[in-house]
Amino acid sequence: MRSEPWIKQISVNRFSKFIRIFLNWAVAFCAVATTTMTIAACLTAEIEPNNTDTAANTGICAGVSVAGTLSSSSDYDWFKLDVTGAGTISISLSHGGSVDFDWFLYPATGGYIAYASTSANPETGSKAVSAAGTYYIRVKSYSGTGAYTLTVTGPLAGSSGGGLPAPIFGIFTVPAKNVGDAAFALTPPSSNSSGAFSYTSSNTAVATISGNMATIVANGTSTITATQAADAAHTAGSTSATLTVGSGGGVWPCTLPSGVDLGKVGSTTDKVATTTGGFVLMGGGTDVDAAMQWMIAKSGGGDVVVLRSTGTNAYNSYLYGLGGVNSVQTLLIDSTTKGDNACVAETIKHAEMVFIAGGNQQNYVDYFKGRATGAALNYLINSKLAPIGGTSAGMAIMGQYYHPGGAAEDATVLQNPTSIAIGNNFLTNSLLNNVVTEPHFTQRSRQPRLTSFLASSIYNYGVTWQTMRGIACDEATAYALDANGTGKIFGTNACFFVKPTGAPETLAANTSLTWNLSQQALNVYKVPGSTAGLNTFNMNTFTGTGGTTQYWSVSSGTLTIR
Repeated sequence: MRSEPWIKQISVNRFSKFIRIFLNWAVAFCAVATTTMTIAACLTAEIEPNNTDTAANTGICAGVSVAGTLSSSSDYDWFKLDVTGAGTISISLSHGGSVDFDWFLYPATGGYIAYASTSANPETGSKAVSAAGTYYIRVKSYSGTGAYTLTVTGPLAGSSGGGLPAPIFGIFTVPAKNVGDAAFALTPPSSNSSGAFSYTSSNTAVATISGNMATIVANGTSTITATQAADAAHTAGSTSATLTVGSGGGVWPCTLPSGVDLGKVGSTTDKVATTTGGFVLMGGGTDVDAAMQWMIAKSGGGDVVVLRSTGTNAYNSYLYGLGGVNSVQTLLIDSTTKGDNACVAETIKHAEMVFIAGGNQQNYVDYFKGRATGAALNYLINSKLAPIGGTSAGMAIMGQYYHPGGAAEDATVLQNPTSIAIGNNFLTNSLLNNVVTEPHFTQRSRQPRLTSFLASSIYNYGVTWQTMRGIACDEATAYALDANGTGKIFGTNACFFVKPTGAPETLAANTSLTWNLSQQALNVYKVPGSTAGLNTFNMNTFTGTGGTTQYWSVSSGTLTIR
């Protein structure tokens, strides 16, 4: 049978159409397959410019290290994290030994929610987040320039590891400690993963962690979590143990290291007395007898310890001569070894009053902070509730934020306030949270310095202007702060209590400060001192009596006081 031409045409047309449909489908399938199988590469090296959150590098993957470089104090590296759900973001920042780099974690809007700003290397920490969202990491230099490695673990978009097993841990234990014990290294559990470990403390009022070092703050318990970063064969994982800190129990009496004991006057027998908490912030110069006697009254007539890193035992006879104490002893702590000595810590813990002399506050940061000496001081503040005071450099370290020294005493500090060095969390004192202090105030014209300290704290630590505060005292003047938040001003000059009225208009790296707000940027309450301490200031309400109000403002680095 012959086929008619029109029948042949229909068959050819149908076959051609089938071929076209098949080819279109095949192309579409390949395109879909290609799209499905394309996985964005994880970021392994920072890409400049990334100096702001809007220019932040993307592509951070869990457990994949990112190499970066900070070339100057104004070089800030920002990284964007796309978090897929609830979990823990853990961050580790390692760098060369001659520099000190820090990191800050921010939500999509607002100030930082976690940070690591110590002298540890690596700088580690973590933050639990409750939901998916966008977060940012800012890496900055506290000192020096050079290379760094940033590693982040957590529920991050784009991270490989789907289907990978979690690490299997052995038993993780943390030994029991006592207040006053030296900082100690945490030992990671055994694991079948090669990922790096980082650690967090659930209760920083009991223990803080820097790197793998745990520092005792006060007695109590804290959950210590060891988080292991992902490796090529395992996801990230974590395990926890409980740290129990007792109130004491070290050897006492004990033998102090050579050169520490500068002498003791009064009784050689330790006196156990009932103490009431309080703090004296003294502005340097001539010591204020009335403030010292205020502290002595709170000591219950017990034993006084004076701490210093340079100088003599001159406070022994002075304080003992004021009367009402069992003994006065001066300890010279001029090295990290002495600052971590168990007998030094035990001697401080057995005191009913401690006074920190003047000198160089950088020494106190180096030899006290994060060591057995610092832990003993925090024990007195938070557990024993004994009075603590300091003058000059001793006052400079009293607030949550502090300047380690070296800033100019003129308006040049306002030309680039974000570069002014500020440390934090030396002493744990809830009454002085978000406070930075300044002694020798009027005598050395330190109004620009204090303003720069406030600005630097806001910029570098993300403190809100609503909560940031400053306290300054003139020489021969002291603020005596009771544990209930009320205080008196003793002495012959004045103390100043500073709070912002709004955010700075211009606060940026390598830029002059403008904090004007219609010439009322900073509300400053100046309170004169007296022998009887008649004028007062309440930290709970940040209001006082007997003083006068000033307003400070800054325009393009020039400070005006009215």
